[in-house]
Amino acid sequence: MHPNEELARREIELIEGGDLDGLRELYADDFVLHYPGRNPLAGDHRDLDAFLARFGDLLGDGTLTRKLHDVLGSDDHAVQLLEVSAEVGDRHHSWRATAIYHVRDGRFVEAWIHLDDQYALDDFLNELAR
Repeated sequence: MHPNEELARREIELIEGGDLDGLRELYADDFVLHYPGRNPLAGDHRDLDAFLARFGDLLGDGTLTRKLHDVLGSDDHAVQLLEVSAEVGDRHHSWRATAIYHVRDGRFVEAWIHLDDQYALDDFLNELAR
């Protein structure tokens, strides 16, 4: 298995285990996350903790589940193919996502998230923000 594939699989394991300290170790200090859409999460994020806090604020007591469909790794990149679902109160939404990571020195330095139905996720997230 390519080391960058292992890195992407490790990220999912740490998220599932709730190990935020371990998760932070996977990201470079200058990490940038590009989150698409027209929703409260959209934009370029240079602070992973702030992004996670914003996501947590939206979900409140809800749950987010990320199921790994597959991972690809090359010398410079890792790609996660994901099935994601969120449940907040009586609201539920599921989507497919692709997370493309640029890797340097064994750490994520940049990520781009791509979604199968951007408009539907925007609607869901914007509803949660109300």
